[in-house]
Amino acid sequence: MVKYTKPALKFDEQIALLKSRGLVIEDEQRAIRHLSNVSYYRMSAYMLPFKKMDDDGNVLDQFKEGTTWDHVYDLYKFDRKLRLLIFDAIERIEIALRTQVIHQLSHKYGSHWQTKKNIFKPTYTDPRTGKQVNVYNVIKKHINLELQKNDTIFIQHYKAKYDSPKSPPSWMSVELLYFSELSKICQGLSKRADRTELAKAFGIMDEKIFCSWLHTLNYIRNICAHHARLWNIKVDVIPKKYYNKTSKIWLTNDEVDKVQSSRLFYTLCIILYLLQTVNPRTKFKQHFYNLIDKYPIVETGYMGFPEGWKEMHLWKK
Repeated sequence: MVKYTKPALKFDEQIALLKSRGLVIEDEQRAIRHLSNVSYYRMSAYMLPFKKMDDDGNVLDQFKEGTTWDHVYDLYKFDRKLRLLIFDAIERIEIALRTQVIHQLSHKYGSHWQTKKNIFKPTYTDPRTGKQVNVYNVIKKHINLELQKNDTIFIQHYKAKYDSPKSPPSWMSVELLYFSELSKICQGLSKRADRTELAKAFGIMDEKIFCSWLHTLNYIRNICAHHARLWNIKVDVIPKKYYNKTSKIWLTNDEVDKVQSSRLFYTLCIILYLLQTVNPRTKFKQHFYNLIDKYPIVETGYMGFPEGWKEMHLWKK
C-alpha cells in the first residue's frame, strides 16, 4: 500500500499528459471542451481498449499507434446512446410488468392485494446481496413513504374522498413502486402458480428464469439511470440461461451455450425477447444495428458478442 499523491490537473495539463502517452489530438481546444463537460476520469475508461499491453496482458500507459481523441470520444458517445436505447426498452418492459402484476393479482386477491401479507413469502434470499428480503414490508414501507410526500392527482383524489383503507387500491399504490420493488414482488409471491402466470405473460415458462431476468434488468436499468459505463461491463447480477422451447424467437440451445450470461450481449438478447411481447413492432434491433454502424470503432467482442451473432435467428435483420 502506498499513499496517493497524484495532483489534480488542469484541462490543458490533461491534454499534455494524453499527448505524451501517444494519443493524437489534432484540435486541442475541442478536446478541452469535451473534458470540461465529461471528466478525465470518466473518459479514462473509454481509453483502455486503445492502450498497449505488455506480454503478461497488463495495460500500459501508452496508446496504440494511430489512436486519436476521436476514437476515444466516439466510444464514449456510443456508450451514451447505447444506455439511452436500453433505458427506453427497459422502461417499456417495466410498464408492462407493472400492468401484469396489478391486473393478475387484483383479479386473484382483490383491489388491495398489496396489503395482504399472506400472499407473500415470509422472506426470500436476494441473489445479489445474499440477504433475506421481506417483500411485504418492503412494499408497505415504500408505499407509505410515497403516500406521505406524493402530490400526484390520483393520490390527492383518493386522500380527499376515502379514509379507508388507508392505502389506495393496487392500481394506484403499485404505480408508486420502482422497478426493484416490482422485481421483488415477482420473486416474493408465496404461490409458485402466481409467479408462473406472471412469467407466462412474457413468454417464459420457468418462473425462476423470469425472476432472474427481472433482477438483471433492474441492475442494468440503474446503470443507465446513473449514466455509468455500460458497453463493456461484466454484469454483477447474472441472468439465468434459458433453454426451454418457446413460441417466440429465442436463441437455440447451442447458441445459449456459446454466450456468456455475465456479458451485455445476453442481456440485450433478453431485452429483445421480452419486447416481442411488450412491443411486437419494436425497432430495438434496427436501432442497435444503426448504432454500431454509426460507430465502427466499437468492437462488439468487448460486450460479449460471439462470432456469427448476426446470423442468429434472434438477431437477423
